[in-house]
Amino acid sequence: MKAEYVEKQREYEEKKARAKALQLRLTCTICGAKPKTLLNCPCRTTQYCSTDCQRIDWRDRGHRKACKKIRAERPAEAARAEAPPSPPKPVFYGPAPRSHADEVRTRIATEHEAARLRREANPEPEPTSVGCGSRCPICLEDWDVNMRRVLRVCCCRTVCQSCEDKIGTDCPFCRLPRGTGAEALARLRRHVENEVPEAIAQLGIAYHIGHYGLVKSDKKAAKIWKRGVELGNVLSMIGLAGLYEKGDGVKMNVKKAKQLLTMAADRGHAIAQCNLGLLHGEDNQVEALRLFKRSADQGLLSSMHMVGFCYQNGFGAEADLEAARRWYELAAAGGNELSTAKLAELDAP
Repeated sequence: MKAEYVEKQREYEEKKARAKALQLRLTCTICGAKPKTLLNCPCRTTQYCSTDCQRIDWRDRGHRKACKKIRAERPAEAARAEAPPSPPKPVFYGPAPRSHADEVRTRIATEHEAARLRREANPEPEPTSVGCGSRCPICLEDWDVNMRRVLRVCCCRTVCQSCEDKIGTDCPFCRLPRGTGAEALARLRRHVENEVPEAIAQLGIAYHIGHYGLVKSDKKAAKIWKRGVELGNVLSMIGLAGLYEKGDGVKMNVKKAKQLLTMAADRGHAIAQCNLGLLHGEDNQVEALRLFKRSADQGLLSSMHMVGFCYQNGFGAEADLEAARRWYELAAAGGNELSTAKLAELDAP
């Protein structure tokens, strides 16, 4: 139905166009009169009702030059119309030429493949916590391994210590006022009931140091940290490993402590790597030095100091005082007092 309507509309428009053209051919070009006889111009593009109108068009409007130009062009047009058509262009069969878009696609695919190979060669460490992320949510700076992170118990978001010092009374995330004592503990317990790993680790720390008005209890801290370890929380692994190493609240078990620290170190946690290196001690000096270097590469000052100590005393590698000095200087530049004292000891006569 729609196609028939379009066809009829087209026929009607063509009919109107023909009628309009006929009407123009029956009227004078200058005055628009409709006499019985018309004077046709030699160029056959205009017509006049009288010689007066023709004189106006030729003299005043300059049709004389246009008429000559039109009559001069007609033989050339006729010759072009009578000329034989040009032969078709030869067709070449074969692969289509490569366009600029193909080059761009190839370059992008090459870049993606190179990026994939780099990721496989240098895999990123598994994140220590989904809630913490890779940077502070306020200042958007990467986490400093030497700076303490603070968990806000109101919304269970982790921020760096410098941002925590600048936050006022209201939380910038949930807008709740800062809670202290029993109120903060109640908020923390609600998150623990919801199985939030960061909250579980924080509650274990609270029992371990007696925070929020709680009675210090390493036994309760160990029980809580075991729940955090089951959820994959790194802080719970490190805290529970410390209890197993010293036998506080649990039976001493250095093997379990090493297993927990290994789990955390494999997740890329710098402190866990340093603690595991210390736990290896003299049993495996080469592995201890390797762990210290992995942690020092992340910027942990205490690990830098331990690498310098190993090179100074020949633990896990040959003694190298120049290498020890370089590591001590890096740690001392970051503010490590033990490294500053070691440098003074090396410089002493």
